[in-house]
Amino acid sequence: MKFSEITEQSWQELKPYLDTCVIPVTGMSGNEAPFEAVNKLEQLRDFLDLIEVPFMGRTVTYPAYHYVNDSDIRSEWRRLDEVAKQLKQYGFRHVVVMSIWNKLPGESCEAIDLVLAPSGNGSASDETHVRKQVEELWNRSQFSEQL
Repeated sequence: MKFSEITEQSWQELKPYLDTCVIPVTGMSGNEAPFEAVNKLEQLRDFLDLIEVPFMGRTVTYPAYHYVNDSDIRSEWRRLDEVAKQLKQYGFRHVVVMSIWNKLPGESCEAIDLVLAPSGNGSASDETHVRKQVEELWNRSQFSEQL
């Protein structure tokens, strides 16, 4: 589900079911020609389909974080982690970052529960990987609640 499909009134009803927020990260620098920007957006869209389609009804995709500073990767990931903290305050239990940006965090983030990036091996392996990682995230969460 896209964030724009949720009204103020429907949020209270849907909140218990929509426990996972997805933050897409394009990773553009601003130096892309129009056709390069389109290519990156299409790649991100296709990658997002791997979580939005099979997990519809449990995930909400927020607006994409498009522009990043490659020279300060830590700062970019700290900023994303701050966004994740805020989203959890609104009721999301899990925050997943899906990124085609090839600069993944070198350390764990406090509020981001899962970072997914394409494997480069083709969509079939990506689909299996995404499904497995998301299901493991949810299973870990259920297990920790039972303790």
